Amino acid sequence: MNPESNADAAIPATRLLYWAVRRELWENRSIYLAPLAVAALILVGFLISAISLPAKIRAASALSLMGQHNLIAQPYLVAAGMMMLTTLAVGVFYSLDALYGERRDRSILFWKSLPVSDITTVLSKAITPVVILPLVTFAITAMMQWIMLLVSSAVLLGNGLSAAPIWTHASLFEKWLMLLYHFLTVHGLWYAPIYGWLLLVSAWARRAPFLW
Repeated sequence: MNPESNADAAIPATRLLYWAVRRELWENRSIYLAPLAVAALILVGFLISAISLPAKIRAASALSLMGQHNLIAQPYLVAAGMMMLTTLAVGVFYSLDALYGERRDRSILFWKSLPVSDITTVLSKAITPVVILPLVTFAITAMMQWIMLLVSSAVLLGNGLSAAPIWTHASLFEKWLMLLYHFLTVHGLWYAPIYGWLLLVSAWARRAPFLW
């Protein structure tokens, strides 16, 4: 019996899947670079708008509690919404190119020579937009919102105002739980059939998979 085949068989399937997913992250940097770029743009815009934050907080004191909450929480909700759109766009383009790109540049011939089954390869490409991409985007979104909260607090304290309303109405920790649930269910499980169809098109189409 070939000792190499025994060594290949001894590799756990979970380990093969782990390294297959790592390969997807190595080869498709847009999975984390695109959310990072959008988060950076959002932070730049938020820094510019923070100049008028003290005036907004003074005006919010005349509003009801619900009005204050909506005014303070709006930037965080808009930022999260833009990150969600980014997740959907990256997931669509990744799925369309996941197998088509490897067939186009013939790198699939190299990967098929490794001791990784087709099931593991396809499963890693399906897990990436359904699980990995939402988790990566959630982590970036949470860090972005945390920076927004710290910047808001620094601006208010620098203008002699209390940062308590920001921390009270932003309530990031509660929003993060809902955001994580939303990313995994809506942008993961809910869109999974769409990603599956796009992966099928990516494996089948000879050209222009986006049209199919």
